[in-house]
Amino acid sequence: MPSGDQEDRSLSRRRLFRAGGRVAAAAAVGSLPFAGAGVAHADVPPSPRFAFAGSGGDPIIRKSLHANWVMQSFAYDNVNRHVYFVQHNSQNTDPANAGDMWVTKTDLAGNRLGSMALHNFGHGVQIGVEPHDGAVYLWTEWQDRNPPTDFGNKIGRFRFVNGAVLERDSGAIQDRTPTLGNMHPESANPQPAIDPSTDRLVVRFRDADKNMRIVLFRMSDARAGRLGREHRLAERALPTRDAAWARANPFQGFTAYGQYAYLIEGGVGATSYLTAVDLNDVGQSVAQDRWPTTAGESLHGREPQGMAIWLAGNGVVQPRLAFGFHSNTDGVRQASVFYKDTFL
Repeated sequence: MPSGDQEDRSLSRRRLFRAGGRVAAAAAVGSLPFAGAGVAHADVPPSPRFAFAGSGGDPIIRKSLHANWVMQSFAYDNVNRHVYFVQHNSQNTDPANAGDMWVTKTDLAGNRLGSMALHNFGHGVQIGVEPHDGAVYLWTEWQDRNPPTDFGNKIGRFRFVNGAVLERDSGAIQDRTPTLGNMHPESANPQPAIDPSTDRLVVRFRDADKNMRIVLFRMSDARAGRLGREHRLAERALPTRDAAWARANPFQGFTAYGQYAYLIEGGVGATSYLTAVDLNDVGQSVAQDRWPTTAGESLHGREPQGMAIWLAGNGVVQPRLAFGFHSNTDGVRQASVFYKDTFL
């Protein structure tokens, strides 16, 4: 996996990863029955909803990551107070490098602490970070198809190892793709996020009718590979955009906090939009749709990339809805993160 950084050449091509562990977190809700196979639904315990017009901050501004590639997503290790960014190799068109990604580990201010290369994994649309039993495990899109493409067809769980290169056929990767029966057979492109406030895995995917859906599992089930229909906590449709609007404002990331899922959409150098979805609702309804945000509007080549929940604070948890932007100044690609921290 090529890069201009000197340290790239020092990476070992293979490492064995060890699974295991456990991290303390809030208990998730129990399984609830579903009305039928068509529209899955369950009651998620109530929680407050982030206010898009509320206050916030910008803890990471114009930080360079490991490689000069496009930032795609990020997530927080809320136990060890780190951030993990995913970058996609958007410039190397060699088929051998399709789906190459870098993971950069930083502190909460975006200062680099380490990196890891993922060979032929996918686009990096979303990442989940799971601190567990003294180690940190990453959840990303991943693929087992040949030839590899720029988008994954599965979800993989693997341990973060600083300085390593992980090949897509490594035995260190645990397949954690949901088996729901309604996922599109070729282009489901499942994308994982983790709600650290409830200890849930959240997966966005394309169903057999090519509509986007979201499904929740307990992390204890997801970690163990129990990701069948019978293990769902909730599942529902996400809003469908008309083709013209979707082309101008592509989907760029999601996350969930309690009862609500959040989406970010927008193009390069244009307005970005936040949307809230009530996980207890059905159909394609929204709690708040396409709220325009001007966060980071001074960034050159600003493009929204990724969302995550940040549980900040010492002693008293301060939940934050974080969302990121990629920027490009004279060919130098950088990452910025903003957040909202008030509730309705």
